[in-house]
Amino acid sequence: MDSSDSSQILILLVEDDVGDALLVQEMLSEIKAPRFIVTHVDRVAKAMAQLREARFGVILLDLSLPDGQGMDLVKAVRLAAPETPIVVMSGQRDDDLALKIVQEGVQDYCVKGHVDSFLLTRTLQYAIERKRIEDALRRSNTELAVLFHVSSTVSRCIDMQGLLADIIGSLAGMEILSLKWQGAILTVEDDGSLRLAQELGHSPAFIEAHQRLHGGECLCGVAVESGEMVVSSDAFQDARHTLRYAGMEPHGHIIIPLKSRERVVGILCLDTVPGISVREGERKLLLSIGEQVGIAVANARLYEETRRLALHDSLTGLANRRHLDIMAESNLARARRHGTPFAIILLDLDHFKRYNDTHGHSAGDQLLVAVANTMKHEVRETSLVVRYGGEEFLVLLSDTEITAALAVAERIRLKIQENTGVTVSLGVSWAKDADRSLAALIAEADAALYQAKNSGRNRVARAETRQNGEDVHG
Repeated sequence: MDSSDSSQILILLVEDDVGDALLVQEMLSEIKAPRFIVTHVDRVAKAMAQLREARFGVILLDLSLPDGQGMDLVKAVRLAAPETPIVVMSGQRDDDLALKIVQEGVQDYCVKGHVDSFLLTRTLQYAIERKRIEDALRRSNTELAVLFHVSSTVSRCIDMQGLLADIIGSLAGMEILSLKWQGAILTVEDDGSLRLAQELGHSPAFIEAHQRLHGGECLCGVAVESGEMVVSSDAFQDARHTLRYAGMEPHGHIIIPLKSRERVVGILCLDTVPGISVREGERKLLLSIGEQVGIAVANARLYEETRRLALHDSLTGLANRRHLDIMAESNLARARRHGTPFAIILLDLDHFKRYNDTHGHSAGDQLLVAVANTMKHEVRETSLVVRYGGEEFLVLLSDTEITAALAVAERIRLKIQENTGVTVSLGVSWAKDADRSLAALIAEADAALYQAKNSGRNRVARAETRQNGEDVHG
């Protein structure tokens, strides 16, 4: 029977006194509407067994039983049936005890022998309504607390680091959602694909399968295309769940679109136990959270773009001088710590002004981009290529001896001439253990570059420098 049927109410009567139990059943039988259907047990253990097997509309609980008494009994029953209203019956009037019981979460307290069928019926119906209101208020407070926490997190967030764990941690407190400690944030890229930005609690197989998804692919793609929340009670039974990976276990999904200025910028994918359903109030809360997280994703992108522009040259995409200062400091510190060599290559395009005058500034810009791309291709990923200014470029080479640095410079010179048809001059400086400052090394490379220019251009020159008391001539 369904305890939610308003025409009948299932009562679990926990009473060891047979006479009192019969009296209660007799009083409730006199009521025609709603109809009370009573299950009677005389021990706490039997009550627990009933609560495991069925859902009741109300528990009528005697406060003194052979296997449980007083506040400990109340706490045990509440723990076993947290969603069921409880009315306590006692053989004596005790206002202090009644107050403590109500504070413990019981809905009402009545004294045996002081109620008739009308008062008992009203007490039970009031208890049901009071419990409903209490649960609604508690749920509303929980939802507001979650929304406040997520909103506070988002307001402090300039990148997405730790954002997902905070969100799932907040939502996991809402037991009604039956969330697993698993989730992911995927962001919508410029080409419409989805990129895995953050994940929590997933296997390597999941991570590999979700690195990048096509638009409309699987449940995540459906949420992006529709702009609506997607709820899937069972991933294995849902035809929209097209993505499979090794070790995938039964689960449900709540996929929330993340929006900023009415545009979907990503999705929040929450894993749930199978059989999940989402009520309207929960749906509204999750969509509100999606709007908050959408702002965080947009802010994080703006931050990354601002950071990129602040540290990179807008034309070539290479690091700029500010980026050089930051990277060089850490590289020099590491070189000093480990006593490793450190080299600088300074490059300048030959006759660049003449090229601009002949071909135009647009062609000059294209040439600078081509030179930048060639340089990036000819050095290790750990090396830093910098647009130093105008037509000047710099390469920062960590853990590189002078012979290797000269070879890199020569390779760059030849490759630029092959790719673009223009020539470049390069100066190379180095230090065995980074015993000089970045400014000193750049000044030495600049002097070598000046020497290459004066010697006819289109060549590599080595700086004259002093290494641990030994003169080295280029």
